Amino acid sequence: MILLVKRLISLLVSAVSIFSIMNIGSKNPLNFIRTGSLDYVQTADVSLNVNPCKTYAEITGFGASACWWAQDVGDSGNADEVARLLYSDEGLALNIYRYNVGGGEKDNPDSRIAGNRATESFLVQNDAGEWVYDFTRDAAAQTMLQKCLAYGNVDTVVLFANSPHYSMTRTGQATGGHTENFSNLPPENYGAYAEYFLTIAKHFLDEGVPVRFISPINEPQWSWGGDWVGQEGCHYEPDEVVALLKVFARAIKASGLPLKLMAPESGQLGDVTLDYFDRITADPEIKEVLGSLAYHSYWADGQIWNKYQFGNALAEKNYGVNIDMTEWCELPLEHDIESWDSFFRMAQVIQHDFVLSNVNSWSDWVGVNNTGVKEDGTWWSDAPIAMNDDASEIRIASRYYALKHFSAFVPARRLRGDPNPDVKDVTYQKDDDHVIYDFQLGYTASAFKTPDGKIVVVVINTGNDRNFTVTSFGKVKAEIYQSTETGGYLQKIHAGLVPLRTKVPANSVTTFVLH
Repeated sequence: MILLVKRLISLLVSAVSIFSIMNIGSKNPLNFIRTGSLDYVQTADVSLNVNPCKTYAEITGFGASACWWAQDVGDSGNADEVARLLYSDEGLALNIYRYNVGGGEKDNPDSRIAGNRATESFLVQNDAGEWVYDFTRDAAAQTMLQKCLAYGNVDTVVLFANSPHYSMTRTGQATGGHTENFSNLPPENYGAYAEYFLTIAKHFLDEGVPVRFISPINEPQWSWGGDWVGQEGCHYEPDEVVALLKVFARAIKASGLPLKLMAPESGQLGDVTLDYFDRITADPEIKEVLGSLAYHSYWADGQIWNKYQFGNALAEKNYGVNIDMTEWCELPLEHDIESWDSFFRMAQVIQHDFVLSNVNSWSDWVGVNNTGVKEDGTWWSDAPIAMNDDASEIRIASRYYALKHFSAFVPARRLRGDPNPDVKDVTYQKDDDHVIYDFQLGYTASAFKTPDGKIVVVVINTGNDRNFTVTSFGKVKAEIYQSTETGGYLQKIHAGLVPLRTKVPANSVTTFVLH
């Protein structure tokens, strides 16, 4: 059990002293994994001493996708403001931009979807009925990309597709098969799909866009298609994933373009994802051009034990490439955009994906999304920034500040600190077979070393009020930013010499910047 605790609650620091621990029967402040008869709240005063000489993982950054909002925002009066909020130093300072290579449903006369989820494609038919490329299309989305690039923080653009172009599919639609769990891309079109994707990638590279990855598959395990469709998508069986990626790998090598594959953007962590990863990395042709094994963290909010097991499996398998969490939003959507619970949930998800699953980067599903307005006037949206249908009005959601607690304080290419060897502030329950089914953390902390030598520590306290002492050798000054339900978001509560102790209230997020 000691080794398990060491791995599970790594906290990414070199020493932690627990002054007191108290487990009491009370309401669980996290409100997750409520399967047991007992709920726990931990209270501990904690000392974190971060050793700047011990690092073990490069964090390549934070990002969001421009699917599908860029088609609206890029053509609106709010384009400049959204770019500033997401990609400027005073905003989220994101460095990863995920550009959606749409399947062309906006151009498809037989499309079954509408609105901004029906994408505009670069591949169109001319008057003679020939398929040609027109890179003046998707203009609003390209405008949005350029506005975000102008801030100078983006070093990674990912071109990703939810489906192949509709002209290549079995159904003539980019929304999946006519029946569920049926791949809509016939093998004889694998080569055409790769050529199409690389043609688009070359155009962006020629325009100076820092495209580093292409991602031709998205959530292959989901059924996609059938009687109801809501967006573009394409199902692939595991063997089809490998076969398609092999074609892409050969095409990338033949092209000479400086691109890597990102795959398979699995829709959920777990055994299915590990099976994809095993199969992909077992193929030497794919592995040669593979830059990222990517998955999505949907449907796992608060599942500490599952995220730990997933991260432990990744560490044991040691695939030799980065592991990137490329999509997450709150599912099901349970909170309006101003809800504190929405903020706190997102902060926990980011922390758990780093601390428990050991990802190298973290990207939100979208930077902006449409809003549903309820009778009481509250806005409901799953993005950091919410917009009305024509993007004439935008509002910053509470979860925006959850991401900012991480992304705004360190630049890209940061290093994550060494795991802590001694943490005890946890509780757990086992079933009759001694299998752990309910694991609770009193707090989590992640530490990052920036290229300019700063140490950034993010603490999420899910127990009662407690004091933290955060130090690092040679660091004498600190700025501390804190978010609480009653005190607001990212309040600067300290600037000066490193304090002897800092009060960290219950259910709060605190970022320490030491220099």
